[in-house]
Amino acid sequence: MTPELLNSYIIEYNKALEQGQISKEEYVELLKGINIMEGIADDAEGLALKEQLNVIINAAISAASLMA
Repeated sequence: MTPELLNSYIIEYNKALEQGQISKEEYVELLKGINIMEGIADDAEGLALKEQLNVIINAAISAASLMA
């Protein structure tokens, strides 16, 4: 799975959260699922980009967890 595809999932999930289509809890679970997919799809060529994406995913999870 490419970093671009993973990023498209994040954008899709962000929109769904903003539009009220999913709850904060569902959003966090979806982001965790992306992390799992990312780990499974690791390859040497895209590892650096995936590491950067992992930082972004973790930040999004942290931010969502702080939302009231």
